[in-house]
Amino acid sequence: MCAADPNEADIVDETLDLFRANSLFRNFEIKGGADRLLIVLILFVSDCLAKLSQPRTPPSQIEAQKQLNTLAVDNFPLPGDVTFPLNSHYAPPGGRVES
Repeated sequence: MCAADPNEADIVDETLDLFRANSLFRNFEIKGGADRLLIVLILFVSDCLAKLSQPRTPPSQIEAQKQLNTLAVDNFPLPGDVTFPLNSHYAPPGGRVES
């Protein structure tokens, strides 16, 4: 396995760069696995922003990092999970590892 080149954009960079535009689409044509991954990442970024915007006063940078680190290790709903909002657009995975 080779390391990714940090100078080249990847799917996470694309998600963050195009988050606003992609999250405003009502319809999103799914052409393959990369589009499905992009959708899951958009949902995760939305959850991160929602987590940080819950309190009346914005958290400090350290507190925000703690909240996001906790969110990152929590069980995030994935395709096939009952709570995943877009299950109708995904084939059920064979198991948790595949999802």
